[in-house]
Amino acid sequence: MITGRRVAASPLEEILERAHKEFAPDSGGRVATYIPELGESDPETFGIAVATVDGEVFGIGDASHAFTIQSISKPLVFGMALEERGRDHVLGRVGVEPSGNPFNSVTVDPRSSRPFNPMVNAGAIVTTALIGGTDPSERLERMLDTFSRFAGRPLTLDETILASERATGDRNRALAWLMRSFGMLDSDVDEIVDLYFAQCSVLVTCRDLAVMGATLANGGRNPITGERAIDPQHVTNVLSVMSTCGMYDNAGEWLYNVGLPAKSGVAGGVLAVLPGQLGIGVFSPPLDDQGNSVRGVRVCERLSHDLQLHLLGRTSGVHSVVRRTLRGDEIASSRVRTVSQDDALATRRRALGLYELQGELFFATAEKVHRTIAADIDGLELVIVDFTHVSGFDEPALAVLNRLAEELARSGRTVVAVCGSDGGIGSKLQTAMTFLDADTALEWCEERLLGASSTPLQHETHATLERFDLLTGLDDAELAAIELAVKVRTVEAGTTVIREGEVADEMYFLLSGRISVLLPLDVTGGGRSRRLATLGPGVAFGEMALLDEATRSADVVCDERSTIASLSLGALTQLEATYPAIGRTVHTNLARLLARRLRSANAQIRALAQ
Repeated sequence: MITGRRVAASPLEEILERAHKEFAPDSGGRVATYIPELGESDPETFGIAVATVDGEVFGIGDASHAFTIQSISKPLVFGMALEERGRDHVLGRVGVEPSGNPFNSVTVDPRSSRPFNPMVNAGAIVTTALIGGTDPSERLERMLDTFSRFAGRPLTLDETILASERATGDRNRALAWLMRSFGMLDSDVDEIVDLYFAQCSVLVTCRDLAVMGATLANGGRNPITGERAIDPQHVTNVLSVMSTCGMYDNAGEWLYNVGLPAKSGVAGGVLAVLPGQLGIGVFSPPLDDQGNSVRGVRVCERLSHDLQLHLLGRTSGVHSVVRRTLRGDEIASSRVRTVSQDDALATRRRALGLYELQGELFFATAEKVHRTIAADIDGLELVIVDFTHVSGFDEPALAVLNRLAEELARSGRTVVAVCGSDGGIGSKLQTAMTFLDADTALEWCEERLLGASSTPLQHETHATLERFDLLTGLDDAELAAIELAVKVRTVEAGTTVIREGEVADEMYFLLSGRISVLLPLDVTGGGRSRRLATLGPGVAFGEMALLDEATRSADVVCDERSTIASLSLGALTQLEATYPAIGRTVHTNLARLLARRLRSANAQIRALAQ
């Protein structure tokens, strides 16, 4: 029975808690008042959420508090315009250059008369005008539908905020008329501005923003619903403009310090994206002088720094970091055991889990590993993590995995790391046993499981002939005859008992010690022989000589000082003349053992093929 402390579902839970606790006391900034209803926001409201591209969402504080999306709507509408009108048409109306001016400035590119980018109000009004539809209601419905697909749930308008926007939006109306005078708008100005007010008045939560960010990080497909919100070819364009223009005239410093495509809104929301990995949503109403949430900026800076999320430092995704997961009844070591040992082990195998990893390990991929294992540990006593296929790692990843190993150890479980020949991250886990390959790790874990069973042979260092499965069913006289016919010898570690290519004219019984079946170097082409199987006391080997007397296909080498009994085929033939049952019994037992091994191999192949 495993007892102990709970293993956290994900380290993100504690990381978000720490960030919330750190920045909640920050009283800097001022709540926006140019839209009167926004001035009524509680400055103490503070929520953080993170959504991963495999559909997990984590939130802390006021992560479910609803507020209006405001300018965070702009990249979503820009994406809609690209899909509906095409890149060339959209860029003919709005640029993609940072303006260096406040979001509501009355300026345009003097060379083209276009608004500088779709993230400032003038540019956003132009892209809003590019949304198709037969009338304003249809265009608003299409916009809400798109926003809802990004968020993964139906979104609605805050009618009070919308009314306040309409009552105080003269500057935006002036910007729209200016864009019309420059030829960037060619439809009804009042309808366009009203639609723009509506898109800014959509109600969202931090969780919605995080999922929207994860949808962009996931190539435009919502990772929770699986529904596509934007075509992948336009995601790069949207994220590019968010990177350079999303945080207004603070965009350059943001990209330098945080390094994530992002967009802020004057209600206090911030949305940030790490492509291929996750989306971040923060809400806190007090704004800095650039119109960005004070706490939102600081949370993103903290997460980016501590978790090394900077866009220019990452290229890999998290989907395939866990290459394969197997339980002990789906995979076994190459150790050959007696039938009684195998039967005892079969009742305990489900207590062993193997997790193969691949690719790069950094915070987001290591968090995925943590979450996968933490969700799968019921009934596990031994956890093998195979790092053989991991190509690299960083310090945040190591911290996450060390945290996991410590939590598993506190909960009474044993962590085993497979490091590969070059060590890597697996050798740096502080509370883990380490092995060079998965097979030896599996064998060690199986021995631990057998140690908790009641099998009499589990620790036996010497076996007598009557304990061998190949000789089961023989009477005392037949066993005595075999004992007289075998030749017993003791050999030292490193001795080759069987050599590949030799004639198979003997069978062997391992009475004590340990031996390995190896493929020679010239077969594998590697730097050392490949181990096919390991045998302990009570196991016969070389018995295939009974079937075809062909040449040996592998080497058999002693791992330690061993005592071996050998029986030649000629001696066996002589025994059968006096004791006919010996031949029948041995061949029947051999057939049963081979069938048993074949069934086990088939079960493992099925598991590995899934």
